[in-house]
Amino acid sequence: MPAALTALLLFFFPTPAWAGETIRVALLENAARVVVTSSEGFFIKTPSGERFSDHPITSAEIKIQKGLVVNLKETLAQELLFLPRRGGKLIIQHQMYDGIIRVKKRPGGLLVVNEIDIERYLQGVVPAEMPPDWELEALKVQAVISRTYALYQRENQKGKEYDLVNSVLGQVYQGESVQDRRTSMAIAQTKGQVLTYDGALALTFFHSTSAGPTEDASERWNIPLPYLKGVSCPLDRDSPYHDWKRTISLDDLEAALGKMGYPIGAIATLTPLQWSRAGRLLTVRILYSGGELIVKAEDLRKALGYKVLPSTHFTIDSFGREVQIRGMGYGHGVGLCQWGAKVMAESGLNFDEILLYYYPGVRLQSYEEIK
Repeated sequence: MPAALTALLLFFFPTPAWAGETIRVALLENAARVVVTSSEGFFIKTPSGERFSDHPITSAEIKIQKGLVVNLKETLAQELLFLPRRGGKLIIQHQMYDGIIRVKKRPGGLLVVNEIDIERYLQGVVPAEMPPDWELEALKVQAVISRTYALYQRENQKGKEYDLVNSVLGQVYQGESVQDRRTSMAIAQTKGQVLTYDGALALTFFHSTSAGPTEDASERWNIPLPYLKGVSCPLDRDSPYHDWKRTISLDDLEAALGKMGYPIGAIATLTPLQWSRAGRLLTVRILYSGGELIVKAEDLRKALGYKVLPSTHFTIDSFGREVQIRGMGYGHGVGLCQWGAKVMAESGLNFDEILLYYYPGVRLQSYEEIK
């Protein structure tokens, strides 16, 4: 980082906010325009340290021409950094963020990345991933696995433009808007603590509701990790997603397959084909007017929508112009079950006991010890 930019960062940010590890979160990809606002004002810089304005501004609309256009002014820059004044926050799409916002021109549109200290990042993740009124020990579980997951992704995304995305495909991150006193306490009481295996960060997948044994990651994703082999999970029966039913129209199913790149004709049948040892579907067979198609159940779930098809643990009750589906659980089933952790915490187990149950063989330690 150029010396001028480093000096500017140190001036505008209190030292404690940047004393830890920085995470890069993709907030938007391929956006046509982005509006950044701040009541406290912010500065805009190029990565080399060139300042866009001598005075702080409170609003900027960014578009693309030859370079990045800011408030109708062509900059020719391919990348810009937005730095809030000391103590200030930046607002994008009604969400408030701490840290720096980096906007970059890409062939498909604008990439918007939030660069933020890991402990500040968790303030916008833990209450978004787990209800803040759950037991404190459960919230501490979520803080540790979210911290570990983010740092693991950072180590495995070196040379890329960001570490993880702001969605269920990474971790849901809602910035400053969702901060909560209880989740902040859980983050503070586990500050810097991560899960490791054999001296390296563990890959801490988690999901909402298992509704049966958790999944073996080697069977689901060909990830052969000894602490992700699956464990019994009979404690999540109170989850609203333990049992569910869905009705999906054949038109929606055909459209979903089209989104996956299979512009097929009329579907004749949809049949479960392969199951994992934990009971979730791995593949389904589809017969249609042009032949046969074998689809990963997980890909079908992604195309239909994660709330439309909460998990791949389902059976087909009837098939016609509408498909009647009966299922169990919510999520991919790998790693920690959040509703199971909730019940274990309510039963008096400490957060470290819960973590070691769902990830057998891992260690809980400070990230400083393994850096």
